[in-house]
Amino acid sequence: MSNKAQPVRSWLIIGISALMAAVLVMLATILSRSDEREEQLGILMLDKSLSGQVQRAKLVMDTYAWALMEEVPRIQAGGISEDSIALRHWTLLMGNRPAIRAVALADDHGNEWTLERAGTAWNYQVTVRQGDTAYSLLSHWNNHGHRLAPPTHVELPQDPRELAWFSPAIGSGRVSPVWSEESTAGGQTNLFASSSVRDGTNGNEIRVLSFTLDPKLMPLNESDWSKGMATQVFNASWQPIGRSDTTRIAAHWREQVPAIGAANSSTASRLHIGGHRWLYAHQPLYLNGITLHVGMLIGIEGIETLSVKKMTGLWSIMGLLVLLGILLSLVFIQSRNAERQAQMQARRSNVQAKRLARTIGEKEELDREVHHRVKNNLQLVSSLLNLQAQRITDVAAHQEFMRGKRRIDSIALVHHKLYRQSDLSALDLQVFIDDLAKAMAAMYAPQSSTVSHSVDAQGMRCNADTGILMGMLLCELLANSHQHAFPYATAGHISISVRLQGEDSYRLVVRDNGKGFDKNSVQAHHLGLEVVEALTEQLDGTWQISEDGGTRVEVVFRSVVPH
Repeated sequence: MSNKAQPVRSWLIIGISALMAAVLVMLATILSRSDEREEQLGILMLDKSLSGQVQRAKLVMDTYAWALMEEVPRIQAGGISEDSIALRHWTLLMGNRPAIRAVALADDHGNEWTLERAGTAWNYQVTVRQGDTAYSLLSHWNNHGHRLAPPTHVELPQDPRELAWFSPAIGSGRVSPVWSEESTAGGQTNLFASSSVRDGTNGNEIRVLSFTLDPKLMPLNESDWSKGMATQVFNASWQPIGRSDTTRIAAHWREQVPAIGAANSSTASRLHIGGHRWLYAHQPLYLNGITLHVGMLIGIEGIETLSVKKMTGLWSIMGLLVLLGILLSLVFIQSRNAERQAQMQARRSNVQAKRLARTIGEKEELDREVHHRVKNNLQLVSSLLNLQAQRITDVAAHQEFMRGKRRIDSIALVHHKLYRQSDLSALDLQVFIDDLAKAMAAMYAPQSSTVSHSVDAQGMRCNADTGILMGMLLCELLANSHQHAFPYATAGHISISVRLQGEDSYRLVVRDNGKGFDKNSVQAHHLGLEVVEALTEQLDGTWQISEDGGTRVEVVFRSVVPH
């Protein structure tokens, strides 16, 4: 890890630790306020569920109001008769809605037509009041529309104009039905939905259509009667209407309703019913004419059960965070120790690197000194050979002696060029070969003045040992080209290319555009090629010579492993 990355990692660990500490504080705050949050959650659930139940009860009441208003156009269009209204429409309507106990139509003269349930049959009663004459006929009908017995005179019922549902409908003036309620002698409460109807044939005559509803059969409390929730609809006198939860809390609830009825509907109350703790609230249900109340209970213990699971999860998370904090602290301590060890190791590495660099520099200076002395010694040998050659009178012997001197000069040239390289561990072959080619051309001047050369090494590098043998090979091949390829003063060119072949092999190609060579005689007396072959074998390589618009020599050899 770099020195810059270590402080970043340390600050990252510190930041994560601070974040974990903040989360732990938040969790501790949440856990300490668990009781308050449970009550708040219960109130929130109570308000939401109660609003939904009020809307549902309103919708149930509206369905009966809509059914009442659907009968008004029929009465306005055709008047009233047993066959058209009571038996054809009202029996069907009451059969689909069990909560409708009776349908009544009365006018402002006290005349009344009433269809009422009678077990599995129907009682149809017609009451007529005309001046001093008044009578009431009662007939019984089955579900198939057949009269079970002839009509009989019965005692006159109470004048409909004195009933609870008649006057509100006349005085309302609204299109929507008017609701009213009435308590019977047996303690039962009946609900009435009534609406005024103007006669279509006599616009001055007003009638009132009324539904008598049994609240116990109305689906007002069809909510989830679970162990943790219950709903109940109350009338204006705080008497329960609709289906009640008689198996569990209804009796206890009825006992406490008068006491809590005056409470603010927007405030939740705490109750103890059946040995359990509850949250209670109620909201008004405003109808046209009366006000009902929808109450709801939610058990706190059920919320606590859910809260316990949640708190258990929070405690588990808190424990895991503490454990993670401990592990993170250990990681931080270990990281600091590792950082200090890395710094110490870096200092030791820097010291070793400086020592190694100094050693390598000293070694390179020694290598340069070696090459410099070898070059000087070879130049001394070349000078001695040059003095010795002056005493040789035989022309052939003198030429061979001078060829040997030139080979020594070429070896000295190789060491001289190595001595001038900046990095002996990785020689730049492009620069090294180009310097050798220029030096060899100067050695054979003036004959080489018209010969150019090009080098293509593709930026490759090699060690000094490989460079020495490659330079000796190259000097021998260039000497052959300068001596034999261009006998006339014509433009010539020598191209030199080096390619990497495999992981540790080189391919050296020297090609000229000279006169070529004689394949039959060149191997017999050409010492230069023998030297090339010897050097190639020393490099554990192969070579071949060919004629291709001149002479082309290709040498493949391995890199020399430095000692």
